[in-house]
Amino acid sequence: MRKLTAAACVLALIAGAASAQVLPSRKAMREHMPGLWIDANANAEQADEVVRRIGAAGNRVKKALGSTGTPQWRVCVTKACDKANGMQFKGVTYGKLLVTINSEAWRDTGAYTHEYAHATLHGAQPMIGLLRQTLPLWFDEGVAVIISGEPPEAADKKVCAKPPRVPLPKTTLDFQRAAGTDPKKALPIYKASACAVRGWLKQGNKMRDVVPTLKSGRSLP
Repeated sequence: MRKLTAAACVLALIAGAASAQVLPSRKAMREHMPGLWIDANANAEQADEVVRRIGAAGNRVKKALGSTGTPQWRVCVTKACDKANGMQFKGVTYGKLLVTINSEAWRDTGAYTHEYAHATLHGAQPMIGLLRQTLPLWFDEGVAVIISGEPPEAADKKVCAKPPRVPLPKTTLDFQRAAGTDPKKALPIYKASACAVRGWLKQGNKMRDVVPTLKSGRSLP
């Protein structure tokens, strides 16, 4: 997600809702290793690059949060693969279970990192946390933006000198009501979410507090 596109701007919007949807297919894909399915049209060099980028993303998430989730991955490197599997967006996280990356983002470590952060946070929540909605969507998004640097317009600390005055969405439905799939409406929410998390950090909290808090069933922020 180094370069923001209309699809990139809504990738995290899908993250919360996706966990309640049927998992996407893996047509025209091959299992490269357990838990990793890659476009069948990918050559060996491309497949190796996917593995490296997932590894790099995992390192960034672990450095920030102290741990990583264990999602499965499905990665397309061609538009034909995107179309076959309905991968409209650059990256989508399906709860803690699965991350998909489409052909626009497969060379973008930021996209992998953003989604890996979501999967890690979702995986840290016990059932009681899910029922209590201990992870509001804006916090989930703010953490992912800060760790990944994506979208860059939202990750820029300078934005927080005068953050957008928009309601912070607690749920995916709140986000959808506010922005739909319109990137121009979604970007201010990303900015405000990242700034709100930065404010939480300035209060003396740490990124490494996030996963233990979720695991305990307590609410954030």
